[in-house]
Amino acid sequence: MAAESNLTPIFTMKSLFDFQIPFEFTNWTIWIYLLQALLFLWIGSKAYAVFRKVSLSQQLAEKDNPAFAISFGGFMAALGVVIASVIQSPSPWDFTWQEELMSSVIWTFGSLVLLLVALLINDFVIFPKFKNRKEIIEDRNTGLAVVEAAGFLGTALLIRASLSPQLEPVEVGEPWLTLIYFIVGQALFLLYSKVYPKVAGIDLHGELEKDNPAVGLAFGGSLLAFALLLGAAQRRYDAIPTFVLLALGFVLVLGLLRLAVHLIFNGKVSLAHELQKDRNWGVGLLEALISLVIAAILIASF
Repeated sequence: MAAESNLTPIFTMKSLFDFQIPFEFTNWTIWIYLLQALLFLWIGSKAYAVFRKVSLSQQLAEKDNPAFAISFGGFMAALGVVIASVIQSPSPWDFTWQEELMSSVIWTFGSLVLLLVALLINDFVIFPKFKNRKEIIEDRNTGLAVVEAAGFLGTALLIRASLSPQLEPVEVGEPWLTLIYFIVGQALFLLYSKVYPKVAGIDLHGELEKDNPAVGLAFGGSLLAFALLLGAAQRRYDAIPTFVLLALGFVLVLGLLRLAVHLIFNGKVSLAHELQKDRNWGVGLLEALISLVIAAILIASF
């Protein structure tokens, strides 16, 4: 036994210098999925430009529009999340690589459509008092852009959660399940956008229309934290009523979060005043980060 224990370190050190050809270099299907992902990222960028009726190069390079960069970046990041989620989701064991690729293409295309629908929902439902396109393209509203980016990422997290629980995969997954959760998730986003300003004592529409980056950061971070919690609940419970009930509980928890942030300041600082009057983006960022931390702790506790 002593001899074996003496040989073990030598073997371990030797193995560190063994040469092996990486599996990723020899598995050609990986490169097909990579090309597919790049193609859909390109399609997604073109679709975003068409829906927003803008030129990407003009907004990003000529006009140096930071609000557009934030919103567009959030959309592309969300698309990247769903592409990776589709590739990682299990397929039926008897699928050929051609069937897997076709399933991946269908799911990715469907997810892209849902993200574009989320863009329209942001424009006409969640913020009906002003036009998001005008605020971002013409007014360079970075506060609203942050909220939009968070909304895109939140939608991507819900799509990802609807793909992950497929313990017994079927052909092309469960599209109706994803669609139902998308609709429920967007409805809950709308509810949260109505509850948050009342709890926070903030005129959300008015402050975002004034291009208030502090409010945009605070609400965007809180919305993303809410989406993380929704995704975790969705992976744990299939029943829609249970999912909705748990989501309502998350609304209350994130509402109480503001009290925790207030206590961090020893009760001497008014968050509403810092966000609205002083436009203190540092306080907005702090609230966003604490929202995300609380969400991570709750998810770890599940």
